[in-house]
Amino acid sequence: MQLSGNVVFWRDDKGFGFVVCQQTQQKLFFHIRDHAGDAGRPQTGDLLYFSLSKDKRGRDIAAPWRFATAKNSASPAEHKNNSNKNTDHSIYYANQLALWFRIAFLIAVVAALLFGQLLYVLPLLYLEASIFTYWLYKADKEAAIARHGNRLAEQSLQLFALIGGWPGAYLAQRQLAHKRSKLPFRREFGFVIVGNALLVIWLLSPWGQQFLARMALLGS
Repeated sequence: MQLSGNVVFWRDDKGFGFVVCQQTQQKLFFHIRDHAGDAGRPQTGDLLYFSLSKDKRGRDIAAPWRFATAKNSASPAEHKNNSNKNTDHSIYYANQLALWFRIAFLIAVVAALLFGQLLYVLPLLYLEASIFTYWLYKADKEAAIARHGNRLAEQSLQLFALIGGWPGAYLAQRQLAHKRSKLPFRREFGFVIVGNALLVIWLLSPWGQQFLARMALLGS
């Protein structure tokens, strides 16, 4: 019986993925070695035709399988080169955007200090930094999965956590399973969170209020 389904996950460097059967809604493992059709490599979203088989452990898998529509017959090496080029561009874009974000963030903090509005805009600054930091983690995670040599520096990730993006960094570590197993990185990240907490406490203290008042006078 021929079944059909869409690819929901594909790991090109390992040659395996998962497809959700349209007839049974079952999530099935499939491997490139069981490809029975024309040349080509799967991608997430591709529609496949397949038969239901069993692996060595008796689990259901999609094998043999073929594409519902013809695919480009690019070789694995070409796919790897294209993947590296795309990752290269993504990391370069992330680094460039990170530079401009740091400049804009610094300008926003200085302006808020001089106008005496820092405490009012601080939650917004934390939110923006967190969203951007999460995006950086995601870009670095994708580069790690592709085993790409060009990665975001850990110091850069920690810097964005330090300037207020630590909630986004924490969420990314949990959801993306990225950078949470490296003990030195996690230790530094803990110091970043403590440092942020102490800074906020100081800003809310009488000494911090006096500092903010003096900065506002300089801007008036």
